[in-house]
Amino acid sequence: MLKRDAAVKQLLRRAAKRTRTSQVFSVVPHTRETDANREFAPDRQSDAIVWFLIALPVFMVAHALCVKIGVT
Repeated sequence: MLKRDAAVKQLLRRAAKRTRTSQVFSVVPHTRETDANREFAPDRQSDAIVWFLIALPVFMVAHALCVKIGVT
């Protein structure tokens, strides 16, 4: 009985080691994403700020033009 328990424990340990992976992939619709927290990365935030600083003046000028010509 003890030999059998030891054999079962050894098999379970081997199975546990085999199923563990060093890198976890999250599946996204069209590709595999290697970093699940990529949306919170610091470099991603800097791109958003650049887009905001470029888009804001463009929309302000467009709004001023629409107000000037009387578009409702």
